[in-house]
Amino acid sequence: MMLVDDTECREKSYLSKDTLKQIPARYRGWKLTTKVSNGKLWLRWQHPSEDFSRYGCPINEHDLASTINQVKFAIDLAIKLEESAKQNQQI
Repeated sequence: MMLVDDTECREKSYLSKDTLKQIPARYRGWKLTTKVSNGKLWLRWQHPSEDFSRYGCPINEHDLASTINQVKFAIDLAIKLEESAKQNQQI
C-alpha cells in the first residue's frame, strides 16, 4: 500500500464495464476506484471527507479477492483509529 500522488488521483481510469462491476463502488462510506498506471491495475480508495483518492495498491492479477480484503482491512483500521482519536479528544 502506498500514498498516491494528488495529480495522478484526479485522472480518470479507462477500464471496461465488466472490470468495474467486479470492484465495489463504496465500502463503509469510502469510495473505491480503479486505475491503470504503467500497465498495472490499481485499486484506490478515498476517505469520505476528501475529494481525491489518497491511497492505492496494485491489484494482484491472480487474486482480486485478497486485494479487496486488504483494502477493506485498511479502511476498517482507519475507521477504528478515527473513532479512537475522537474518544480521546472528548476525555
